[in-house]
Amino acid sequence: MRNIGSINRVFWVLIGCSFALALATSAAAVWITSKPFLLETQRQAIVSQAQREAARVDAILDPSESLTGFLTSEPALLSYVLGYVMTDDGFVDRIENTVLPADISEFLIFDFSGDPMSFHIVGTQSQSLDMMQVARSLSLEVLTTNQMTTKVVQSHVGRIPDRQTILIAAPIFHQGFAEGVLVTVVDVPLYNAAKPDDVIALNKRIVQSPDVAHLKASDDNAILVPIGTTGLSLLFTSESNLFKTIGQELVSKAILAVSAALLLPFGVFGWLGKQTILRPHAEVERSRNKLREQQKELSELAAIARKAEEAILITDLDTRIIWHNPAFERISGYSASQIKGQLPSELLQGKNTDPKARAKIRAALISHTPVTVEVLNYRNVTEEYWVRLSISTLFDDLGKPYGYMAISSDISDRKRDEANLLATTSAMEWQALHDELTGLPNRRCFNATFEEHCRGPEQKPALAIIRIDLDHFKNVNDTMGHEAGDLVLCKVARILRDVTSGQNISVRIGGDEFIILLVDDGSLQAACDLAHSILQKVAQPIDYEGKIIRVGASFGIASSECQLVERRELVRAADAALYLAKERGRNQVIAYGAEEHRKVIGVRDTAEQIRRGIERGEFEPFYQPQVDAQSREVIGVEVLARWVHPDRGVLLPGSFLRVAEQLSMLSTLDKMIMEKALKDVSTLEEKGVCLPKISFNVTANRLSDPDLLLAIDQRDFGETAVSFEILESVFLDDQPEFLDFTLDLLREKGLSIEIDDFGSGHASMISLMRVRPDVLKIDQRLVMGAPNSRVCQNMVRSIIGIAESLEIDVTAEGVETRQHADMMQRMGCTTLQGFHFSEALPFGELHAFLKTHEGGLRNTG
Repeated sequence: MRNIGSINRVFWVLIGCSFALALATSAAAVWITSKPFLLETQRQAIVSQAQREAARVDAILDPSESLTGFLTSEPALLSYVLGYVMTDDGFVDRIENTVLPADISEFLIFDFSGDPMSFHIVGTQSQSLDMMQVARSLSLEVLTTNQMTTKVVQSHVGRIPDRQTILIAAPIFHQGFAEGVLVTVVDVPLYNAAKPDDVIALNKRIVQSPDVAHLKASDDNAILVPIGTTGLSLLFTSESNLFKTIGQELVSKAILAVSAALLLPFGVFGWLGKQTILRPHAEVERSRNKLREQQKELSELAAIARKAEEAILITDLDTRIIWHNPAFERISGYSASQIKGQLPSELLQGKNTDPKARAKIRAALISHTPVTVEVLNYRNVTEEYWVRLSISTLFDDLGKPYGYMAISSDISDRKRDEANLLATTSAMEWQALHDELTGLPNRRCFNATFEEHCRGPEQKPALAIIRIDLDHFKNVNDTMGHEAGDLVLCKVARILRDVTSGQNISVRIGGDEFIILLVDDGSLQAACDLAHSILQKVAQPIDYEGKIIRVGASFGIASSECQLVERRELVRAADAALYLAKERGRNQVIAYGAEEHRKVIGVRDTAEQIRRGIERGEFEPFYQPQVDAQSREVIGVEVLARWVHPDRGVLLPGSFLRVAEQLSMLSTLDKMIMEKALKDVSTLEEKGVCLPKISFNVTANRLSDPDLLLAIDQRDFGETAVSFEILESVFLDDQPEFLDFTLDLLREKGLSIEIDDFGSGHASMISLMRVRPDVLKIDQRLVMGAPNSRVCQNMVRSIIGIAESLEIDVTAEGVETRQHADMMQRMGCTTLQGFHFSEALPFGELHAFLKTHEGGLRNTG
């Protein structure tokens, strides 16, 4: 057979060499004749491809630019940038409900100073940390130009990128001013990897138009195409010989054509030689080799089957067992004598075997198709075990089936693990969505359920939210212990669980706060009726270790039936109603109606005006003089905040302090008023007027502000003494430790401490001794009532007695008449303050008052 093999090789080598020579001569002829046309073909192909790529990139960027410009006018985004809302949830909801271009990966939001506020990831990967500095620089540029700007992020150094990141930044305008910037991050695919069908492979890069001249000068072969009106361009370069590429393409196609032409004669010649010379000898050789291979394969398969861990069965077409390996005896528990000639379905399967699995096996056997199933078998009739079973049909050389082979492996351990994992996962999912103490659904469960019911058209059946907050629950924990508090919470949970059914759910959202979501009947009347019913049940006394616990509850209700707010705003509306219930005395039910909605809108308007007023510097210090009770000299002024509103005139603190506190802006107002007042003091000194003392009203939050001490260190007060007036209500027995520490630091820096509105009933003598104030200011209600009330007179004498015991001064506020002034002087007050001497004056009128006051200004020297 060596001669046959040698002839075979020589024959095909000659055929191949002849064919190759014919192709080589044909290729040389094509190359010589085609060369003059290649250069022009190259140029046309490059320009055409470049224009298509530029149009594709422009088609990606254009909708992203339009969407960015559209989203900057979104009210939810504007409210977030202006600070009206603390989160960008509304803007996130908006973009999640908008069909976004596929290439947008995220949105970045910057405030009016170019500082990042938040970012929202659209794709699966965030690039915010990598490009935040570039985006911030771009936002500052947009805030300067007030125009939408597109910029490419050149983050790929030393290699040609497959994708490039484009930043589209647009200003967020409010009343003609840029209040922030929205940056859209777009990932543009460049497809720099050559595709099989590309005639010419080009390297593409997006560049900024100002960089075009430098980039083009660095590469003579570069081709530059503008991308629409974006201010960007596509730079096309090539690291390969394009001329050679086109030539190779043309030559290869020519060779294919020639090959097709030569294939027929060479093929006929090869076929005839194969039939007459090679085939007779090859058939004999193949038959002998096949026989040897089959004998070897059968021997190897038999050895493997005996040593295999899987059970192997061979059956005839009637599915009776004719052969098995040792592993089958071990797994099934049957001996060889019990197995042979049996039907596997009768021997192994039983009452709990899945009928669907058995039917699937029967169908595969009938159709002679392979099948794999997981099936429950029985060992020795009673013991269950699981196997993974694969069955294939056996065919002879003629393709006729003669039996079946089944391979199975024991998977009982895996099935047990899966069952245990399923049980554990179910328990963990339940714990993740329920409160551990009460067993009620938790906030996470509520958010998911509420969001699901908020989707879809507003014409869906009404939803209602009931917000519940237990009244004075903290007293239960403080006086009777947390176990008693837990008992109360569990009782309330049982009440809520009993009154909710169907799709309605009761939720504990934390502490002593609960929510009920009414879905089956979300009308306002149904919610109010349910809330009153719960209120009566919660008010029932609870016996705890022989003691009676009583708690109340405040309820806030909002229903979409009223159409005052959108569904997603129902929780906030219920919160507002709950706040009113607490404000009106607790232990009652308040529904969010038209009147409450008007108040909320009013508060929002006031909040917006306060923010605008702070930006415009509309809050000014007014000054009320303080005089010596004996000499009637002006010994200082108290600084009072006033809002000089452009439309409503001068507004007193009662019209804005409460809303400012809800906005957490009291510290900002305190700081603004203090800075302006100290500047006015310096102005007076320049005019030759030196105030002996200036007093500021300071909140507890302002005292905890580290910037306060820093501002005091940086300020030179000159000869003017500075005093901080703090409300008596701050000095409770459980006052925070930081307050004592802060007061000590203030005294070390030369400031004095006064307790304002003393006598209102908040401070105990113990806390008063710990604070050690320099002055007590008697509440003006006691001073004004003193001439006509002996009780008020006795209270004033008592306060003066306390001050004398502590060796501190006393200031009487609310001195409206001469009678007030004389009486307070006789009782022993050291300082007087009130309308009898002067109302609170703006700085322009203060200077004139100090110059004309009858008692004069006390000399600080």
